[in-house]
Amino acid sequence: MDNQQNKVLKEGLRPQDLKEMVWDTFEVDTFKSKMGEDPDVAVMSFCVKDRAPAKDLMEFIEKGYDSVLDADVSAGENEYGEYTVFVELSRTPQLAEDIKEILYGVKKLTDIADWKFKYHKQEKTYEATEENLREHIPSTPRLYENMMKQVRVEGLKTFFNKTLMDDLTLEDGVLTFYKPFDIKVQLEIVREGDTATVLEGSENSVVYDDESAAEVFWLTKVMGDYDIIKTNEGFVFNNGKQSMILKRK
Repeated sequence: MDNQQNKVLKEGLRPQDLKEMVWDTFEVDTFKSKMGEDPDVAVMSFCVKDRAPAKDLMEFIEKGYDSVLDADVSAGENEYGEYTVFVELSRTPQLAEDIKEILYGVKKLTDIADWKFKYHKQEKTYEATEENLREHIPSTPRLYENMMKQVRVEGLKTFFNKTLMDDLTLEDGVLTFYKPFDIKVQLEIVREGDTATVLEGSENSVVYDDESAAEVFWLTKVMGDYDIIKTNEGFVFNNGKQSMILKRK
């Protein structure tokens, strides 16, 4: 490992050339893969303070590691003028070791010894120990799919935070709410996203009649204090800036 990385360093970069240019917290699976399906490919992302050092980091990683499928730099900068370096790796049981190997090499360029990471879109930060990498980053397609399903359900529970329930499950696009007193409510997801996008074109399809009003009243009573309207597509639930169109099952 040292010989290969030293060779790459001699070709262009020297130790500590990227010192204070790369943030010490990287992310995994925040961005989608370009090389394959997300269950098969993990994406590391580093935040770099300018485009030139971002390009240097990208080239160093791409040339230096056989485990890297692809590396790239974001086309533009973020609101702080920073660039993102994307590193794609096969999702295998060797994933934690592959990440540690990359961090070991990048440490020579950045002088960062204590790396931290975030997984997916979580706010929590972990020390980048091999134990934490193994525990928090799914290393097989099956583990990834199971984790994404768990993340998805937790996100849905956040959206439905006004609903009194014992549990919520998602199966084939159908939400099942398990409420107290053995009451079960099933709703099928039609569409979801930010409110403006979800409601686009719905203004002309709102249904106003006694039956719809009765259904909206029942859903408000059972599900909680959401803004609910009936459209030709289904029932639009609004919670803050997010909305969801659901059909009763």
